[in-house]
Amino acid sequence: MTKLYSLILILMILVSCKSDSFIDLENQQQGSQETNFNFGNSAQRNFNGLVLSTNGSPVSGATVTIGSATAQTNFKGIFVIKNADVKENFAYVKVTKAGFVNGSRTLVPTTGSNRINIMMIPATNTATIATGTTATVSLPNGTKVKFDGSFKDANGNAYSGSVNVAMFHLKSSDQYLNELMPGSFLANNTAGNARVMETYGMLHVQLTGASGQNLQIANGHTAEMTMAIDAAQTSTSPATIPLWSFEETTGIWQEDGSATKVGNAYVGNVSHFSWWNCDVQFPQSILKVTVKNSAGAPMINSLVTLKRASQTYESYGYTDNVGTVSGIIPANETLVLKVYDVCNTVVYTSNVAPVTAGTTMVLPDIVVTTTGNQYTIQGNIKTCANTDVTDGYAILRLPTSTNYFQFQSVPLSNTGNFSFTAYSCAANPQMILEGYDYTNLKTTGEISFIANSPVMNFNNLVACNAVNEFISYKIDNQNVRYILGGINAQWSGLTSTSPNMPAKQLRINSFSPAGNVFSMIQENMLGTVGSFSTDHSFEFSGGSFNSSTGNVVVQVTNFGAVGTYIDFTVNGTYTDTAGNHTFTATGHVLRDF
Repeated sequence: MTKLYSLILILMILVSCKSDSFIDLENQQQGSQETNFNFGNSAQRNFNGLVLSTNGSPVSGATVTIGSATAQTNFKGIFVIKNADVKENFAYVKVTKAGFVNGSRTLVPTTGSNRINIMMIPATNTATIATGTTATVSLPNGTKVKFDGSFKDANGNAYSGSVNVAMFHLKSSDQYLNELMPGSFLANNTAGNARVMETYGMLHVQLTGASGQNLQIANGHTAEMTMAIDAAQTSTSPATIPLWSFEETTGIWQEDGSATKVGNAYVGNVSHFSWWNCDVQFPQSILKVTVKNSAGAPMINSLVTLKRASQTYESYGYTDNVGTVSGIIPANETLVLKVYDVCNTVVYTSNVAPVTAGTTMVLPDIVVTTTGNQYTIQGNIKTCANTDVTDGYAILRLPTSTNYFQFQSVPLSNTGNFSFTAYSCAANPQMILEGYDYTNLKTTGEISFIANSPVMNFNNLVACNAVNEFISYKIDNQNVRYILGGINAQWSGLTSTSPNMPAKQLRINSFSPAGNVFSMIQENMLGTVGSFSTDHSFEFSGGSFNSSTGNVVVQVTNFGAVGTYIDFTVNGTYTDTAGNHTFTATGHVLRDF
């Protein structure tokens, strides 16, 4: 996995070795915790992100939830959710997929497009133990858990038999701490006070029975947890430290007991398992800042770091598409702020004066001069008939396979114009440009070029190449939305071994860099053309529904072999909190599996 992934992290700052912050108040209010954190007013914000496995590969088909809005990651692990209902200072993103530990991120959303990275941890079995006897499960670094042999199932009934234990120790020095950990470092202590934390290590433990059912420690019993301390923190680690348990319903850590330092590890007793965290705590405040270049243009994806005097590792975040970074910081502390450019050179350093607890500090805009190269890529796109493309978008990306998530996209103006601002440490970088015409379902094709001038003009590009695959859909009387390319279509033609899964399933996931997403799951699809009015679910930019909330017919008119086309239409109505809606869709997609 390359350092690329760390360059597209979520756009915020939070305290810890590497920290971020983003939270959703609607979920917080639904939980049982009470906190004095200032969530602010209700707001609608835009989010897009990337979900990877720990080996760096994209996780497709994961369900992403922000409040009541949902989406699925496409085959590149990308998702987009627009106009999600959150709070000004709090949004909570949850990601789930079978076979992985639930992922999440909490943050203070900016008014720009909030970019989020989440790494999902495979739920890999570490050891299998038996009930009724004491057993210790250990990891190579000395982290371990000692069980007394008493467990219960999800209904609270005593469980007897084998117990699968999946353990994952997240070190405070892990370079992907932000992406791997749940939530953020926003916490709620036993007094109900909002806190921001600095971690000395986290542990996730998942317990399952012989049939895969979820288990927990039995009522009235505990397990002894021993968590190794990072070598760089050993000398500064306190003799006792609070333990924090992550609350998935709220996205906030809850203080729950303490651990004692024994040698180079913390030892404490816990009564349940999910994520546990050994952290010191601080009063919190919020910091916001915008970074611009000398011409006043926003610096996008610029690394901004913060560090307390006694902090072992820097905290960091990345600016969004309007150059802004926002997040939770420790109150009443003098912090050192640094801005790095695309060449990883420090281009700005200053002290941030202590911020009063519970308040928001907006710093004056930071103006930097970078050591990298800035390029303006601009032009316009024409149709085959040499008229302006009035409905479409353009994409700019780098050519290497490791950074295909590092793209920019802009909608075309009503005269077909586009403009990008791009940065590169290397001079004369290679780039790839592509334009799309929604109305005629045409593309310019990929245009590879060398950026050998500060301003690159691409005038009168013609979109005449047929699009290989597409999905179009319409909600009520809104404009038709298109997804051209980036579509993954799979059919599970083998009978599932799980009693809760359908025998056969057609799954289509897609993502448009212009911001539209579409996902269709048709269960009990027999692999032949036909009409289906039940056992389906849809998620798309603008809404979602399933068989219980929608009355639609899915008509599969062509079901080709792998490498050929699946054609389908959808027609009908669905109901959500806003009322009744009509829905139509058409798909011409290549079958991938």
